[in-house]
Amino acid sequence: MRCPPAMNFDALQSAANDVIDAIDTDSLETVTADVLTTIKHQMVFIRDAAAAGKDPAAELPAGTKFTYAVLASRELASPNELMLQTRIDKVTRILIKA
Repeated sequence: MRCPPAMNFDALQSAANDVIDAIDTDSLETVTADVLTTIKHQMVFIRDAAAAGKDPAAELPAGTKFTYAVLASRELASPNELMLQTRIDKVTRILIKA
């Protein structure tokens, strides 16, 4: 049986940081501040877990799930926001591959 690849914590930390930086610096026209805050908080959690060498999904409290991808898919629409969506998708790909 083939073992799944190990999580690339450095790549995950970097990808989450890219999302955080984009939220802090990009002009995001149509998305609400509450949604951006929620996404950012989840990215900080992911970044910090990855920096500690821990799987962020395994660090969530019981019964809790990440919602950033759903929020992003519902809220992001403008060209700048779609650039943020691309960064968010990268975080998701890294989490799923592990």
